Amino acid sequence: MSIQIYKPNKNNTGFAFSFYIGQNNKTKNPVLFINAIAQHSWDSSKRLGSFSGNKENSEKNISIKFNEFECGAIISAINNRFEWNTYHAYEENKTQIRLTPWDKEITSTKINQKTKEAYESKSKVPAFGITITRNGNQTFKIPLEPGEAECIKILCETVLRKICENTFYSSNKSNNNSNSTNSSEEYDF
Repeated sequence: MSIQIYKPNKNNTGFAFSFYIGQNNKTKNPVLFINAIAQHSWDSSKRLGSFSGNKENSEKNISIKFNEFECGAIISAINNRFEWNTYHAYEENKTQIRLTPWDKEITSTKINQKTKEAYESKSKVPAFGITITRNGNQTFKIPLEPGEAECIKILCETVLRKICENTFYSSNKSNNNSNSTNSSEEYDF
């Protein structure tokens, strides 16, 4: 399962983000990966942005892996509308990740039932933004519509569910393979 969100713009400052479930090489547990890439160009005649030109430019793209606790924090932040941030250090890269709630004003066209006239109504919807800053000078950011935030939340929930299923099934498998008649599992802390 993966989610791709493309938000190019005519100023050539847009980004594309990809969210997908992968596997931790050490634990074999599912993890959430986020890839982000900066917009490379804008075709004004087609009103179309392109990202592929930055694919090989390491300063214009980034990949981040989130574990189950970070997925849980993302779920909580979306459910409770608070800012969540974390910090990753890998090799010489220092990366700050922020998920920030904001209220997006939208305009809806409605019909007055008595007069049958159309009118516009403004309201606010709960939106989020993701900002990733590597080494203090490489920033990747994208606004998330309410539906996009909800899909990312469900992707994080899927990671957690898969980890629980893997843990349960591997625990049952090892219990079934042992000759022990004791059904309770012991944990060392």
